[in-house]
Amino acid sequence: MVMLRGYLYIDLIEAENLPDCDTAFFDIDPKDTSDSFAQIKIGNCVICKTAVINNDLSPKWQESHRIPVCHPADELQIQVLDKDHFSAGVLGEVSIRPEDLMDGETLEGWYPLSGCDGRINLKMNYVPKELIEATFEVPDCYFPLREGCEVRLYQDAHCPQLSIFEGIPTASGEIYAPPCAWIDLYKALNGAQRFIYISGWSVFTNTILVRGDDDSEEEGKGETVGELLIRKAAEGVRVLVMIWNEKMSTGVTAGFMGTHDEETRTYFEDSDVEVAVVPRLRNLEGMASFFQDQFAQTCYTHHQKTVVLDCPLDDEDMPRIRAFVGGLDITDGRYDTPEHELFKTLQTLHKGDFYNGVATTTCECGPRQPWHDIHCRVDGPIALDVLANFTERWRNQVKDRESRLLPISGEEFALEASAACEEDMLWSAQLFRSITSDSALFSFDKISTIPKRKGKFVDDSIHRAYIHQIRRADNFLYIENQYFLGSAFCWDDEQSTKAHHLIPQEITQRIVEKINAGEHMAVYVVVPMFPEGDPTSGPVQEILHWQHRTMEMMYRAIAQAIEANELDTHPRDYLSFFCLGKGECPEEIPEDLSSPDPETPAFLIREKARLMIYVHSKMMIVDDDYIIVGSANINQRSMGGTRDSEIAVGSFQPMHVREVSGEARGSVFEFRMSLWAEHLGIVDEIHMNPGSVDCMQAVNEIADSNWNAYAAEEPCKIEGHLMRYPVEVGQDGSVTALEGSENFPDTEAPVLGAPNFLPNKLTT
Repeated sequence: MVMLRGYLYIDLIEAENLPDCDTAFFDIDPKDTSDSFAQIKIGNCVICKTAVINNDLSPKWQESHRIPVCHPADELQIQVLDKDHFSAGVLGEVSIRPEDLMDGETLEGWYPLSGCDGRINLKMNYVPKELIEATFEVPDCYFPLREGCEVRLYQDAHCPQLSIFEGIPTASGEIYAPPCAWIDLYKALNGAQRFIYISGWSVFTNTILVRGDDDSEEEGKGETVGELLIRKAAEGVRVLVMIWNEKMSTGVTAGFMGTHDEETRTYFEDSDVEVAVVPRLRNLEGMASFFQDQFAQTCYTHHQKTVVLDCPLDDEDMPRIRAFVGGLDITDGRYDTPEHELFKTLQTLHKGDFYNGVATTTCECGPRQPWHDIHCRVDGPIALDVLANFTERWRNQVKDRESRLLPISGEEFALEASAACEEDMLWSAQLFRSITSDSALFSFDKISTIPKRKGKFVDDSIHRAYIHQIRRADNFLYIENQYFLGSAFCWDDEQSTKAHHLIPQEITQRIVEKINAGEHMAVYVVVPMFPEGDPTSGPVQEILHWQHRTMEMMYRAIAQAIEANELDTHPRDYLSFFCLGKGECPEEIPEDLSSPDPETPAFLIREKARLMIYVHSKMMIVDDDYIIVGSANINQRSMGGTRDSEIAVGSFQPMHVREVSGEARGSVFEFRMSLWAEHLGIVDEIHMNPGSVDCMQAVNEIADSNWNAYAAEEPCKIEGHLMRYPVEVGQDGSVTALEGSENFPDTEAPVLGAPNFLPNKLTT
């Protein structure tokens, strides 16, 4: 085996003299011949495919592929196949030894195909990661790195000035003041004078952005998003809203996934707000492709969450462009604070906004489902790229209303201006996406940066951004994500699970690399206790099963490196998984709430006064230097580029990275410390060096204690929220259920999950 870790650059040019596998005794059409395509496999993992060329025994694909790899390989198989209605048969193949690629030489020319008289013309070369410059900028992307930006980072929809934040060290020496996402969003929407463009998985018109006590003086308190947008559109602001078309949603129901898209469209019908409800199309041909397209429209989503608008400044003649990007949907159940109350806010902050996607209960009984999320606001040149993303999507999927896009020029907007902040606090930022040419009309000038896959242009730069930043990580990674599964090609006995993105494998290899170099690296991963929904259901159990297999693959490789280096350490010293939970005192539950019926989940939750905090974040922090915030989950649906459409921003402050300041103590550091203060309930000096084994062990100690308190028979208040993920990791890397916690508390759902043989394109 050879470890291929870097990039493969492959041109699949053409083939000739292929066998005709479509000829039969009843086939009298001589033009009906093999429908051929080419693919490349490493083991059971297909790393690229060309488009299908119908009825051609000498197909010309002319496709160039740029493929990140982190694969142990004994050979690369280049196969030419015939596409039937529902399957494909191999016409011929050729094998390449990975050793022949290791010297950097380019392999090119015609190669005979075994199994037939045909041959294939290809070009291939391999660039190992050591030869790829470890810059902050992710190379070869559609959107380049933009300088002179400002990035404002948000934890949760609303983050009041809690006492816990007072201990966070800041570069200015002042008390850390967390910004509030939805208050800032309201102010931006209310201040827009020219245009407001919103893209979302869900945009619910009843959502109230500004909430508070009766004596609150916040502007806009109580106004719904629907009312706000109608008011702004009536003032002459161009308001365009583009949301995903969930096929199960109707004008009177929120839909299977609760998107409210038809309700939203209907709400704005008699207003000046323009709504486009767009499906996730794949634009395929043929009978089998028809069913695949229907599957895509039903199961894949437009998952981006962006707001782009003009931002007038008092001291400037022309407005700037401002954008919001991240994990927060403008919909029900997302409003929460770092306190994540279960019952106390049902009749105040959450009145009229009750949501619980994991337990069957009501607003009269509670509890609500706590929600943790990450979002950001961007100013400066990076905001123009967020605008470009919206424009490209609108032009592709709302063609009949393309003229409704407002002309944006430097004569009316300050397009070239840097962000309006102190020079030493400026950011550099880069936009990434998961999206295909089915959903966005890419610029011809930039199309060369986007590789083709099955004949479609696929921007998978979010995946490549994660890989690039993981490879250059030196000290630690801190990840929060709604899902964590992938790199299925490295799972034991894996055959067909279609979750081949590289992120778990790249993290593993980076840890192993550091262990072999005699250095320590820590990776903290925060995920929900279980995916949203009934934890005993087939889809949730299968996702948990994929997550378990991912964990075990990673831990076994780390354990082997520990043993090979004869270290007295444990796999959890390098990689630890956590979840978040809220435990309260039953005496603190308001007495005016209704009592749930006995023998119901709500009754048990009331009795135990506990519930998981749902982690919906999609964020990675690297060495306190760099942060990625967006809508993409760590699963194949988000990272593959061809399933859910996603968006993310990667950013850093050039004057506050370790190479410049000696240690990273800028806004990324402050934000990470603020998140840890929320999760751990304390600010400790040891948390300032998260890459150390001492810090990892200290965090694990708190998390273990919190889990024991949360899972205990007697309910008790837990000061922090961070808990160990309830699995036991052996010295050999085995991952089993934690003794006494084989099922999640208050459920009959196994922690390790179980395969349910659903279409794994759905659950991965």
